Formats: sequence, structure tokens, C-alpha cells
Amino acid sequence: MECWPERFVKLINILLDFLQKIPNWWIWMYYLTPTSWSLNALLTSQYGDVKKEILVFGETKSVESFIRDYFGYHHDQLPLVFVLLALYPIVLASLFAYFVAKLNFQKR
Repeated sequence: MECWPERFVKLINILLDFLQKIPNWWIWMYYLTPTSWSLNALLTSQYGDVKKEILVFGETKSVESFIRDYFGYHHDQLPLVFVLLALYPIVLASLFAYFVAKLNFQKR
């Protein structure tokens, strides 16, 4: 019987495999979606500085280099990721406030 961490790892692997197969003409949507930045922040902050050697695709790499090479997530870009994640709700709330103020429900 599998324990829940193994199921979680399988789910993350399926999700990450899906994210790597984005067509080139949809890549702008990947960078616009907060989910991709959240995933970047989670993986980079937790594993981006781990020097432990692992066996990946038949070769030995550190966890840090695997995340950098396979996903393109760099640990030194973590502050940028956090700024972008903080800006998402601010921008969306500002747009909401602006457009609600411009709505005119009393047109005659």
C-alpha cells in the first residue's frame, strides 16, 4: 500500500510533465499564469540549493543542477518570483476597482 507522499510525488510528476509539453505559441500564457510562478517558487525555494547527488535519466546530478537544467528554475531568481507573485493580487484588485468604477448602471 502506498503512503500519501508517494501519491503526492506521482501527482506532481504528472503535473510537471504536462507543463513541459507546452507548444511554443502558448508559452506567453505559461508566464502569465500565477500557477507556474507558484510552482517555480515552491520547487526553487525547497530544492534549489540542495547539493545532494541523485540519479536522473541514468546520470548523476545534484538536485540543484537538475532543477536548473530540466525546469529552468534558478535559485538566484527567487526574489523576482516572489515579487511577481505579490503583484498578481495587487494588479487584479486594481483592475477590478478601475473597471467597476467605470461601469455605469444608470444608462438611460
